[in-house]
Amino acid sequence: MRVTAYIRQKDTSKNDLDSRASVYFRVRDKGLDVKCANELQINPNHWSQERQGYKSRVNLVDDDTRNLFDSQVKEITGIITREYYIGANSDWLRRLIFAYHHPNAYCMGSGMAVSKSFVIWAERYLQNKKFNKHQECNTRCLIDKVTRFEDEHKHPMNIDSMTADDLRAFADFLSSDYDISMNTIVTNMTMLRTVCNWIRKQGVTNNDPFFGYDMPKALYGTPYFLTIQERDQVLGADLTDDAELAEYRDMFVFQCMVGCRHSDLVTFTPKNIIDGVLEYIPIKTKGKSGDVVRVPLIPKAMAILDGHDHGDDEPIFPKHYNFKFNDAIRRILKRAKVNRVVTVINPKTRLEEKKPISDVATSHLARRTFIGNLYRMVKDPDLVASMSGHAKGSVAFARYRVIDDDMKKSLVELIQ
Repeated sequence: MRVTAYIRQKDTSKNDLDSRASVYFRVRDKGLDVKCANELQINPNHWSQERQGYKSRVNLVDDDTRNLFDSQVKEITGIITREYYIGANSDWLRRLIFAYHHPNAYCMGSGMAVSKSFVIWAERYLQNKKFNKHQECNTRCLIDKVTRFEDEHKHPMNIDSMTADDLRAFADFLSSDYDISMNTIVTNMTMLRTVCNWIRKQGVTNNDPFFGYDMPKALYGTPYFLTIQERDQVLGADLTDDAELAEYRDMFVFQCMVGCRHSDLVTFTPKNIIDGVLEYIPIKTKGKSGDVVRVPLIPKAMAILDGHDHGDDEPIFPKHYNFKFNDAIRRILKRAKVNRVVTVINPKTRLEEKKPISDVATSHLARRTFIGNLYRMVKDPDLVASMSGHAKGSVAFARYRVIDDDMKKSLVELIQ
């Protein structure tokens, strides 16, 4: 293994006293060649590649400055040499150099440098949890946002010194730079809190930045869903002129009858159907409870399956992008003349708006249709959860505890 320091030579005249070039460190070994700039800078006219530092005679630079610079180059070279290991990469080199220039971002523990960077610990959290692709993607997006926040505000998120003020600044950054809804900001802040709690459990800090921070609340409103009559109206719509739309219709209505998530829907094969019952482990909870969801299929669902038999190992429904599915659902509802006006919450203004259900429908409407209609008939959240894939005691069911007009009419009839 060999470590060398160098600069990327600039075309500078001999009389140029203002130009500066960053010093790079290069690590080479069998199958490895990585480079990283550090914060040391030097006038290109003063650099000696042979000496790995200042030229022996530079009259315009005092001895103290030259000696300090040269000693820092040697010190970094020595640290890289000592810390090198088989499997090291450019990320390792970048962090090592960063730790040299920012010692306050690290502390010593058991003879080793322990990072105090939130981003680094969030990466460790990600590696430790072994999430599915969706959860991993969400966590990586959070890490990217924190990194961008640090870069733009020149303020590192240190796990020992993060405060409620830092969290408020980060939430403001999300709102202004990403133009996202308050519910999405709440999701990001909740994820940030989860990572901070995990970091504290590792024993590397006692700091709780969320102490004194008022977590904003997500606002969802009352769930809207198709009635059974509307669902069957969609199923009976004439779509013979559009085979692709008809296929999307079958996917959507089947989802309305089993209540699964779209990510699970596209994985089902005939092997998931056992004696007229759909059996599967939801992707979202596979790494947690791993409970098997069993949903008995009604005759209409079985009839849909009869038209989608592509072989035991082939998906019942082809894999389509979710955004394309959502667009198709809205077109299908319009074709079926399912245009009932519903109350929705504008995610940006958080105010109520009235919209035709065909304008706001997504694949999640199918899941709500299954859950909502069952919950109206049987007020047993655990029973419904056993078929929807929700965790036991899920707070999601609180949103379905709405007394509808039919229930009110039935109640009033009791006092006639």
